[in-house]
Amino acid sequence: MTKPIKKLLFLNPPDPVLVGELKNQTYSYFEPPIGLLYVYSYLKDTQKYDTYFVDLNIEMKFISKKSLEETIEHLIESYKPDLVAVSALYYTSRNIFHEIAKKIKEVDENIKVVLGGHYPTHITKLALADKNVDYAIISEGELGLADLVDALNNCSGLENVEGIAYVKNGEIIKNGRKTFWTGFKTSKRLPWEDIKMEYYYKEGKNFLYRIYNKGEIKLGAMTATRGCPNQCTFCSSSKFFKHIWRYREVDLVIEEIKFLKENYGVNTVVFNDENMAVNKEWFLELLNEMKKLNIKWIVGGGLSVRTINDEEVIKNMYEAGIAAFNIAIESGSAETLKKVKKPLFLSEVENLVKLIRKHGNAFIVGFFIVGFPFEKKEDFIKTLKFGGELDLDWRAYYCFQPFPGTELYDYCIDNKLTAEYGAEDCKDYEFHSAAEIKYIDYTKEELNELNYLYNIKYNFLENRNLSLGTEETLKQAERDFNYVLEIAPKHFFAFLCLAKIMEKRNDKEKRKHYLTLAKNALKTDSFDWLKYASKLGVDTNKLFLNI
Repeated sequence: MTKPIKKLLFLNPPDPVLVGELKNQTYSYFEPPIGLLYVYSYLKDTQKYDTYFVDLNIEMKFISKKSLEETIEHLIESYKPDLVAVSALYYTSRNIFHEIAKKIKEVDENIKVVLGGHYPTHITKLALADKNVDYAIISEGELGLADLVDALNNCSGLENVEGIAYVKNGEIIKNGRKTFWTGFKTSKRLPWEDIKMEYYYKEGKNFLYRIYNKGEIKLGAMTATRGCPNQCTFCSSSKFFKHIWRYREVDLVIEEIKFLKENYGVNTVVFNDENMAVNKEWFLELLNEMKKLNIKWIVGGGLSVRTINDEEVIKNMYEAGIAAFNIAIESGSAETLKKVKKPLFLSEVENLVKLIRKHGNAFIVGFFIVGFPFEKKEDFIKTLKFGGELDLDWRAYYCFQPFPGTELYDYCIDNKLTAEYGAEDCKDYEFHSAAEIKYIDYTKEELNELNYLYNIKYNFLENRNLSLGTEETLKQAERDFNYVLEIAPKHFFAFLCLAKIMEKRNDKEKRKHYLTLAKNALKTDSFDWLKYASKLGVDTNKLFLNI
């Protein structure tokens, strides 16, 4: 007889950087894993099981300080779970998910291993090809995992369980999710006391340190909405939630923020929402209540231009304490926007940036994607230049990647532009590097070079805050370039721009200091900084004459 499932262990995998899975990155950043916490909370609230939650980022970096394999072995021996639910959000980390599954089975082959998230939802075949993975959860996990465990315990069969996938007689059975968790609307606060909140403040490398000084921020994470009604062809979230958008009751969101503030000193909240401001009435109600909290907040994944391109909305966002506007623009080509089904006109972007500047001085980041498979060189250059023409504090120029679960992934496969599942090695999926696809009239190398060239031109040499030159804007520019150095410690242009800041302050000694560091970067860093300096008209010989 099969052993009943009574003990459930929920594992959030480590950041790929933490286990050496990504190239060209030197640090890991993580925040409370909201999605997995919701699933954990739902199963815990049933009071049917002993539930345990472990974020491997925290465990490996601060608690055990051991390897992934050693940490998994320790956790399994300590908790002795009957089932382990592993958050498998993104395809880029699939090596880690399968390594975790392998180690679990090595310790105890009888433990059921379940993967949930975008990866098993969109690439079920690949996820379940691993014999160490017993089940996959399709789409959101609360109902799927609960029903799966009930069915296993009742020996009632799995054929009628929505939102799961498994292998039977060598064939993958995939039961899609027909209905979503209606309880999200009235969901109460997450069990924050079950995770080690204090450790999320220790990482010290966070986007918001571009706006505030270190030590000023105690960051909390929140989800107020789920899903997105749009059909953008490069995004898998809309398919994951089947274009359904839902919101939580405002008073419950506010209550949770208050709890984090009162119990953990949280003063800044990141909303991990796909498209937060879809419903204007609900959004304004939320903003009105947030005005009373005296906190700062951002929407981490980006704000839809069309939903907030409204003077009333912008004014209320400022009054509610927004710290930065992360704007999902995607393209500076009208034709590209149409092809990717992005509901947006370029004039709306221009108007929004003006509205934001009119009503406050929040930090503005524009998100862009270049190198779509149907784009010609002239198309993606339009995007790069459009970003430069906007009055932004920073531009995030990302390269298109054919992520499974997106319409453009299917396009790339159907047109034989890439291999099945995209890049052969998931470590090749880096947003700052061009995809492994066939381009129309340019190469991968040319896309990378032009993308980086315009990044340096607009974010560094023509940096808005550096150009304005007031003490307030120079402080912002200084934080920006120091943030860059935390990621790339030998970034020539970051040192050069810091030297320019010191020149504007008439600080000769610090100017000399940063120019010396810039000169050393040219000599010691493997990256070809001279190539970009030459292309951008920076005369390095003249630059270093007087140091």
